[in-house]
Parts: sequence; C-alpha cells; structure tokens
Amino acid sequence: MSATVDGSTPAVGIGADAAVGVAVTGLLLAGLARPGFPLLRDWVSTPTPPLSDAALGLGESAARAVPQDVAVVWATRALDAVGLPVWPLTGLLTAVFCVWLAVAAGALVRRVVPGADAPGAAGFLLRLPVVVGAVWNPLVVERLLQGHWSLLAGVAAVVSMPVLLARTGPRVAAACAALAAAGLTPTGWLLAVVAAAVALGCAGRGGRRRAALWLGATAVVTALPWVLATALAAGSSGMAGTAAGGSGVAAFAARAEPGIGTLGSVVALGGIWNSAAVPPSRATWWAAAALGLLLAAWALAARGLWRARRDPVVRATLPVAIATWLLVALAATGPGIAAVDALVEAVPAAGLLRDTQKFVALALPATLLALGSATRALSPRLTPAGAAAVITAVALAAVPDAPRAVWDSLRPVTYGGGWATVAAIVGGQEAGRGVAGGPPGDVLVLPAGSFRSTPLWAGGAAVLDPAPRMLDARVVVPGDLVVGTGGDAAIVAGEGDRARRATGALLRGEDPRVLAGLGVRWVLDERTSAGPRGQAARTLQATTTRFADTELVLYELVVPNGPGAAIDRAGPPAASPAARAAVLAAHAVWLLTLVLSAALAVGAARRRSRRSSAAPR
Repeated sequence: MSATVDGSTPAVGIGADAAVGVAVTGLLLAGLARPGFPLLRDWVSTPTPPLSDAALGLGESAARAVPQDVAVVWATRALDAVGLPVWPLTGLLTAVFCVWLAVAAGALVRRVVPGADAPGAAGFLLRLPVVVGAVWNPLVVERLLQGHWSLLAGVAAVVSMPVLLARTGPRVAAACAALAAAGLTPTGWLLAVVAAAVALGCAGRGGRRRAALWLGATAVVTALPWVLATALAAGSSGMAGTAAGGSGVAAFAARAEPGIGTLGSVVALGGIWNSAAVPPSRATWWAAAALGLLLAAWALAARGLWRARRDPVVRATLPVAIATWLLVALAATGPGIAAVDALVEAVPAAGLLRDTQKFVALALPATLLALGSATRALSPRLTPAGAAAVITAVALAAVPDAPRAVWDSLRPVTYGGGWATVAAIVGGQEAGRGVAGGPPGDVLVLPAGSFRSTPLWAGGAAVLDPAPRMLDARVVVPGDLVVGTGGDAAIVAGEGDRARRATGALLRGEDPRVLAGLGVRWVLDERTSAGPRGQAARTLQATTTRFADTELVLYELVVPNGPGAAIDRAGPPAASPAARAAVLAAHAVWLLTLVLSAALAVGAARRRSRRSSAAPR
C-alpha cells in the first residue's frame, strides 16, 4: 500500500487504467467516429454555434447548459482558427470524461482494496472490473442515450473527490480542477459540490479548513456563469419551468425497471425517467438478472468493505450510496413527488433537483468499490485472472447491449446547406428591415415544440431542435417537453410563455400582426420534421418567403403589397451589453479557474512523483 501512504500513484498503473478506459470508451462511442455532428435528444452539436443570449443563459429559458454552450462556442472558434474540423469536438470531450472516469475508478479501488496498488498484473487484475464498470454501467449509458454528454464530467468528479480529499493536503488543487470541470453544467456542479462536501467531512482534520476555503471559493467562482445569468435574464423564471398543475417532478422521477421496482433500478444505477433512452436489455427480464449478479458481488464485497470501514474513502462513499438509493426511490413515490414538487416551486434554482435519477451518480463510487472488493474476495477461490474475469462479466452484464444501443442511436448528422443560408439571413447580414431603431425580430419555428423528428436526423428519433444553436438570432421556443406516450403522456412546460402564445397564434392561423406584436419577425418551417402545424399555412400566406429548399422554408413577416414595408414589432429587448459583458466575464473567470487549478494539480503531482523517485528503497 505504499502508493497510498505518500499520496502518489504509479504512473504505469494509471496508464494501464487509462488504456482500459480508452478501450471501453472506444466500444461505447464508436459511432462518433463517423463524420458528422452528434444529434441525439439533448445532445445538439452544430458547425457554427453563435454566442447568443441563449448560449449565455440570458434568454427566456433557464440557464441549464451554462457555461457548456459558451465553452463549445469558444472551442469551435479556436478549432476553426487553426483549420481543424469541428465535428469531433463534443465526441472527444465525452471520450475524455469517460477515460477520466476510468482513471478515477482505478485510484478509488487502489486506495481501499488491499493489493490493488501492487505493480504488474496482480494489481491490474484487481482494478480491471472497477475500471470497466466505471464507464460501462446503466447510469453512463442511459445519460449518453439521453444526450447528457457534459454531465459525465460531474459523474467523473463524484468518483474523484473521495480519493482527492481523503487527505486534504496534497490534492486540493486537483479537487478544485475536478469541481471546475464538473461545472460545465449546473447539475454537474451540484453533484461535484455534494461529493466534495461529503469527502471533506470524512477526511482527516489536518488542513481541512484550508481545503474547505479553496473548494468553497472554487464552487462560488464556477457557479457564477449560470447564477449571474439567471439573475440578469429578463423574464427568467428560475432553473425550472412550471407546468400546469406542477413543476414536472412526477414526469422526471426515477422509473421502475421490469421485475425490480424503483429501488432495484437505482441500486443497479439505472431507472432514467425517459424510457426511450434505455437500452433494450434494461427493458426486459434481464434487468432483474443483472441486479441479482450485482447483489451477489455486493455480498462478496461486504466483509472487505466492513474491514475498511474506517477509511475516509469508504466513509465518504458507502453511507452516501445507501442514502442516495433510498432518497431517489422515495422521491418517485407519491409523498416524495409532492415534497420535491413543493421544494422546486418554493426555492429558486431548486429545479436542479427535479430529475432525481441523476443523483444516482453519487452511488457510483460505492458500487465501484464493491466490484473491486468482490474481485479480491473471489481471488483465493479462483485465480486472480479468473476472479477479474467473473466480476468484469458482472459489470458488463448490467448493460450487455450498451455498444449496440449507443451505436444505433448516436448517429452523427450532416446539416443541409440551407441552414447556412438561413443563418446568414436572420443573423443580421440583411438588417434594417424592421422598425427604425427597433429589434430585428425573433425566429419562431415549425412544427410546434422544442423537439424535432425527421428522417434526416437520428433515424427519425426525437432530437432537440438545433435552430437555437445554429442561428445567431433569438429563437422563440417554449421549452415544453412531452413525457410518455398516448393517454399517459404528460406535458412539462418550459419557461417560454411568450413563445407559447406566439406558437398558439401561428397554429390558429391568426394575422401575422399578432405574431409581430409578440416580437416575431421570422418563421422557420423545418419541413421534413413531423409535428403540429395547425392552421399555420393561413398565417404564412400573408408573409414573404425569403428562402426555401427541400428541408427548410424561411418566412418573413412583412406586408407583401408595400415594398419594404414592415410590421411593427414589440418583442422584449435583447440582453443589454452590460449584462452580456458581465456574464462573459464570469465565463472567463470559470475557464481561468479550471486552467489554473489543473496546472497547479499537474505541478503538485510531478513534485510528488519526484519525491517518490528520490526516496530510498
């Protein structure tokens, strides 16, 4: 256990863990090697994302993808500047997060399981099931299928924190870097903050106050982009939308899988609310079989984990896992839904708690420790290689069809050339047609809704409309989400009340002046997408067609019989230059914090490595 005494870890062992992580990640994300932009449910990648108010979190919708969207814009522009392709960007970032997960899992088991830090094959075999299981599990696969690629940074931070903060001196900078990276989204930030707070509370007393100050400062700074955007956004209603009759908590509660109920689903790290984002194997009796295998691994691990119960890493993971399983399952019951619903309605930003199943990430470290401890317990009965093979099979059995499910769903797309033309028209290159001194007007999309279902994308599966991340204009979308099908479908309303009114007027075929009065100048019909269009044709007859191809039709709300005449528009003002500058500055501070803390962590690791190499043997 010498590697855990001085806080260092053998570079060869880390490299082996990373290699396994790369191999598993390659199997899961092989589909992203195909040229094109990822487009799957909430995963929207575009060639030229604009630095719009929506990207900054200053639009009418909540700042849920902040600072992620701005970071992607900056990275896209950097790649363009040096002549590199943009399409692999989010796929590569996702792969980095998955490999981070694998390396963090290796460090976790190396800390707790005796012999896992041994050099050579002996230590590697004890770590193998853990490293595989860190990436290949229902939580990661289902979040990939839902398109939550950036959330994996938060999941990786959750796995990292117990080891980084087990001893508060040497690795505080690395913990700050992990927290900053997790802060790509508010949800990832929250997961990392919870994991860091628990790990810090279980750590030794030496240096804990200093570590708390550094982590607290990092947490404040890395939350600034979305906190400041939410405070400055005109018309923002907080971090969650309100639906008729509630906040949508019931629709986002953890889902029971066949034969194992909600509690069994979350213990197995599954149970995402969207059944369409579930691999086929998890929707059959196999879910119960996989849970049985996992519980058998837990039974094998119990003695070893009990013996290690005083280790700060164990104290920071096992109780949290038990609490997480119970609370997430309870939140899916009637009383639990009512309690979370009341919290979301009463507390600003509590909408982060609405999707309770994502907090299953807090149970992942304990599950990984169980796999490692089970491997050690099984080794005397089998060979080390045999034990590693059996427990690795248990990890793989949780989602045996993971690669096929992700390959089939995650199909990169190539956008038609019409998108660039539409972006050029609405992006201001032909400005001046609105009221003098007034806003150029916003874009309303057809068919109605925030999601698209077209044979051109993802084989017709529902995907989030890429228009807001494609057009440098304010795209008016209500953000409503339909959860379920048929009579069981529920509509979770977003924050876009103006968009809802404008869409309703368009579907009713009302006069274009009604839309203009709500600030709309353009209507973009994504004609290959299925969805409600109502009587929109009646409204659009009194407009001017500015562009049309087989995929898109762009209409402008101008009076056709008066050359150049325009309709008065009264939409809400765009974000002020001061607000944009303030939020951009917050993003820059977040990025600087990430870079500096990562640099300090790398420097500290190198110094530890030199001291370890110079120590007498």
